Amino acid sequence: MWGTKVHIRGWLTGLIVFLLAPCLLFASLWFNSKFENVSSIDRSLAGLNLIQALGPLMQEKALTGKIDQPTEMLHMKLAEFGSPDRSDELLAELDGFLKEPNIPNALRNARTLTSSISRLAKLNSSASYETSKFPHLINDTLLSVVIETSVMVKNGKMLSAKDSINTWDKMLVPVQGGQFKVAADGASRATIENFKNLKGPKADILRDKAAAFRSANLAYQSAGAKLLSSTIKGSSGGDITNEQLNVIQPDFVRTIFALWQVAADYLHEDLQEQRAETLFAVALAGLVGGLVIIAAFAIAVALSRALAVRTQEEFDNLGFHDPLTGLPNRRALLKTIRAMPSAQETDRAGLVIIDVRHFKKVNDLFGDQNGDAILRDVAEELVQFADAQDFLCRTGGTEFTLMRPRVTDTEDFEKLPARIIRELGKERLVEDKKTVLESSAGLLISQPGDPVSDQTLVDAALALRSAKQKAPRKCEIFTAKMRDAFEEYGEIAQNLSKALINGDITPWFQPQVDIHTDEVVGAEALVRWLDDKHIRYPGYFLPAAAEAGHMDRIETIVREKTVALAAELSGRTRRNVHFGLNVTADLLSSAKAVEALYRQVEEAGLDPSLISLEILEAVMIDEDKAMPIKENIARLSDLGFFIELDDFGTGHSSISSLRDLKIDRVKIDRSFIAGVDSKPDLQKFTSALINLAKSLDISVLAEGVETPGERQWLEQNGCDVIQGFLISRAVPENELATMILKQNFVQRPKPQTGHTAAVG
Repeated sequence: MWGTKVHIRGWLTGLIVFLLAPCLLFASLWFNSKFENVSSIDRSLAGLNLIQALGPLMQEKALTGKIDQPTEMLHMKLAEFGSPDRSDELLAELDGFLKEPNIPNALRNARTLTSSISRLAKLNSSASYETSKFPHLINDTLLSVVIETSVMVKNGKMLSAKDSINTWDKMLVPVQGGQFKVAADGASRATIENFKNLKGPKADILRDKAAAFRSANLAYQSAGAKLLSSTIKGSSGGDITNEQLNVIQPDFVRTIFALWQVAADYLHEDLQEQRAETLFAVALAGLVGGLVIIAAFAIAVALSRALAVRTQEEFDNLGFHDPLTGLPNRRALLKTIRAMPSAQETDRAGLVIIDVRHFKKVNDLFGDQNGDAILRDVAEELVQFADAQDFLCRTGGTEFTLMRPRVTDTEDFEKLPARIIRELGKERLVEDKKTVLESSAGLLISQPGDPVSDQTLVDAALALRSAKQKAPRKCEIFTAKMRDAFEEYGEIAQNLSKALINGDITPWFQPQVDIHTDEVVGAEALVRWLDDKHIRYPGYFLPAAAEAGHMDRIETIVREKTVALAAELSGRTRRNVHFGLNVTADLLSSAKAVEALYRQVEEAGLDPSLISLEILEAVMIDEDKAMPIKENIARLSDLGFFIELDDFGTGHSSISSLRDLKIDRVKIDRSFIAGVDSKPDLQKFTSALINLAKSLDISVLAEGVETPGERQWLEQNGCDVIQGFLISRAVPENELATMILKQNFVQRPKPQTGHTAAVG
């Protein structure tokens, strides 16, 4: 990097006395860092004390709807804690909680306040690994359950006072009850997972309180089920069964806050213990550090020549660091790996590669400058997970690698990626907007005595690749099968390129039949690869296609052939037949792609109403990101397309999606169909989904129907159309056309109980 060699040995020897300065600087920086840790813990303790002070107020508000306790001291402490920059905001949030007459809204304001205090106090970073999930449990999970219980009681009282109950009233309790169940069951799982390995003095008390919470939760859900059933069946307020819910709700709230308080106390003791340990380390290091400095001064003369040589090498090695984060870069990692000494027979090395997913969306949303700032924050957060011996570097745009030359605790190192993914996935505030990073991780731990090499890094990258293929927030440990799979993917992708050229990629169609007449009224297009008379299913080749960049071409082929078949059969069938296309979020996000699809259907001479666009409910999880998607769905509906909401019930889209969009049909997921004829609990949820859709004049299709019993129950409970192996597997277009055209001449009888259709 530098054109001339920097000569420093002469003047360094002349200034030998100043060799002590780096030691003193290092010591001062270390002590400063430790004292900053103590200050940070003190700040966290102050914030936790404020949150604990809010606990009795929140309980009183939840139980009585008002607060009689004095709050002047809390106002003063909160203003002191918030500093001039944030005190006004915190006090406004406190007043919003205290003065809000609506109990659920007041509790939501309290939850916002505790979260703000927690962020300012940096509770997440101060908590130990053992209590790392406690801040979220205290500030969000348990409070969400209290809020949902208050909403459920409020809804029950409101409905019981009404003269008549309309469709929107009937929708209110199942949807809100589902929100309560998600919150309460999530809290139950969290208490089991977070408390089972605790070893602190109050661990048993915490587990007892958690068990009491889970028991009270079951009782409350049982009362909620009665409210749900009476709402679905009732026609007036007098039919509503909410007395038991009103009676047990106060005790349930007290049980929740008892658990909340013990969890907060446990976290408080953990922070106090960390503070004491840090101060002890500072005192011990002060004594040892003094001795080290004296020794360093004594040997400074002897080390001057070696230090000069080393310093020269450092200048020569400039360019081995990432300028954005200050971490070493990939070149530095490779150099370090190649310079590592031979491993002992029992030595095991470990590598973790972390990749922040879909970061381009972050840059697009917040700008490159804020994106760079987030990456610097990520680097700082990763440093907290690195031991002194670890080598942490940035190996790519959003990729970071941590290498541990000697892994002494394999089990603990295997847990490291999950801890990192959780930390990076915590909510961030950028320009007053909330965002969450999704990460994936690859993990490799070498066999005892195996050397670390360039191939080790490649293998860890293969583990990361495997994790990214599965889902966000996943970690995969390297196995030899991953290398085989990588080679196999390469071979599949190569053969797939030939298949695309030869026309071997084509859609097959799974029939959808009217549940009452058994007539084919639709078909879903599913891609197949016909490889030398072998049928290759999507699971075999789509992952390789995605990696190789073939997905757009495959989707184009499926779309073109489906539209062509629909156009060929249009006007030749006794009943209209809808051909279903699975549309991706990318297509729905682009107004140009929507217009291109319409032109394609129009040029084929086809009525758009015969093309069913199957939209995954999950694409509308994020309300802000979903807005352009909803606008394009509305545009497709205006153009005449048949709009179908796929996997209904498994996503998180709001009721407003059903109310605001023109949805022609919902498709109930197989998870709500399997065994529905024999599972009473499942029947409640599935019938609620069907009733919700039917009340809005939306048709219902059930997918994955495999038994006559499932079909009979669905027919008796209002389902319109079914699809699944009971009817037929996906078939080539000529077989589907024969099946459909045959209906023009043969009226198929309504199936009897126990009838089994042919499986293709």
